Amino acid sequence: MYYAFVHHYILYGVEIYANTKSAYFDKLIKLNSKLLRILQNRPITTPICQLYKSYNTLLIPDLHKQQLLHFVYKYVHHPALLPEAFINSRYFTFNDEIHNYNTRTKTNLHLYYSISSAGLRTTRHKAAVLWNELPLSISLS
Repeated sequence: MYYAFVHHYILYGVEIYANTKSAYFDKLIKLNSKLLRILQNRPITTPICQLYKSYNTLLIPDLHKQQLLHFVYKYVHHPALLPEAFINSRYFTFNDEIHNYNTRTKTNLHLYYSISSAGLRTTRHKAAVLWNELPLSISLS
């Protein structure tokens, strides 16, 4: 029932709407946890991780990270699977495209820094940070 009526709505566009302020996003997380608790007929003292584990799904912030990494993976390795707007633009830039000298981070995505907290919550920035934290064996394969 959860997968039929709820999960696909949470997944749809989570890369975008999860970048909002945490005060707004927490409402969705709490509502989803309450729904899982009701569907499983569990007491309020049940840890949230158990609720998600019994349905074999990730917490919403982890789904957000997974979808961001999936987006970058498609951008880097299979750009034809993305909309044409991403194929023809330079949404992500690698460090070796910016300068000609070798550095330890030449295979990382370039981080565009922002002085505002809203800039740090953008899909471009969060996805690049997550991608750069991956081991090279995963990001280059």
